[in-house]
Amino acid sequence: MADRPDRPLTFEEAVAVQDPARIARLENGESFKDRSLSDFYSEVIVHEDCEGNGDWIVDYFDDDGGCYVTIFAGPECEKRARDYFHALKSKRLTTIRTPEPYPAGKPRARRKTK
Repeated sequence: MADRPDRPLTFEEAVAVQDPARIARLENGESFKDRSLSDFYSEVIVHEDCEGNGDWIVDYFDDDGGCYVTIFAGPECEKRARDYFHALKSKRLTTIRTPEPYPAGKPRARRKTK
C-alpha cells in the first residue's frame, strides 16, 4: 500500500483514487438546478447507485445541506428514475418540502432504548 501524505488529499488526488467503474456510473447521470423553493439553487441529480447494485437514485440537495433521496429498484428502474427526474425538471411534478419539519427550539422525539 502506498504511503499516505501527512496532509488532506487535494480534490484531484481524491478523484484519482476513485474506482473507475463508480465514476462511470455517476457520470452516466444528469443534474439540474432547482430554483423553485428559494433564491438559492438546489441540485437535483439522477444517477445509478454508486455501489453498482443496479438501483437508480434521484437526489435532491437543498440549500442548507439537507438531502432527499428517492430510490428506484427492480424492472426498468433506470427508465422510471429518469422519468421522475425529467418530470421534476420540466415542472410536471413538484415535490413538497417543508423548510422546518419541527418547531424551532423543540427537540425531536427520540426512541426509547432498553
